[in-house]
Amino acid sequence: MMYENSIIVNDFLSDKELKSFTYNNKEEFKSSTGNLTLYYQKLLTSISIKIEKHIGKFSVRDAHIYELKQPYRLHCDSGHTNNAYYTIIVPLDKKPQGGIFIMNQWADKAYSLDDYYTQDFQSVLSFEERKEKIKEFDSNISLPDSLDFKHIKDKRGFSIKEYFGYNYNQAIMFPSKFFHCSQNVENFTNKKSLAVFTDVK
Repeated sequence: MMYENSIIVNDFLSDKELKSFTYNNKEEFKSSTGNLTLYYQKLLTSISIKIEKHIGKFSVRDAHIYELKQPYRLHCDSGHTNNAYYTIIVPLDKKPQGGIFIMNQWADKAYSLDDYYTQDFQSVLSFEERKEKIKEFDSNISLPDSLDFKHIKDKRGFSIKEYFGYNYNQAIMFPSKFFHCSQNVENFTNKKSLAVFTDVK
């Protein structure tokens, strides 16, 4: 299994699996531009088996359903143990908005580029720190100045590796080390997805 590859799986969750999610164990992160709510999940064994068919043996670091009111900005999901493997995102909106951009740049630990949510699980990097800690970071390049990236304050240093449009119940699996962000769209209202963060086992 190539650790660099992204994987797309249609009709990923069964009706039983979709109905298994709970919403009582939640945590909310405040933001002046739209809050983020996480609903922590204990995955059914059948979901883990499906994931294993595509990425091999793994352990679950975290699994939650998230709801947000703004497109997610640039970050990576590498965790803090140098053991991160794949991130799995499954859109749960019937008509999801936008998609996800995965960058060529990556890091061994979880980082974000600004502190728009009140959280401490991703260290926020200054521009100078980005040059040191982010692999393939190039201050001479920049993401396009377009609607897709209107929510990204500082676009310098990053280039697009892949783009995947969101489709209901379509799993997107990609190595957690790569920086990624949501696509901004006109009249963005809400995004609800299952996110599973895995470690190498």
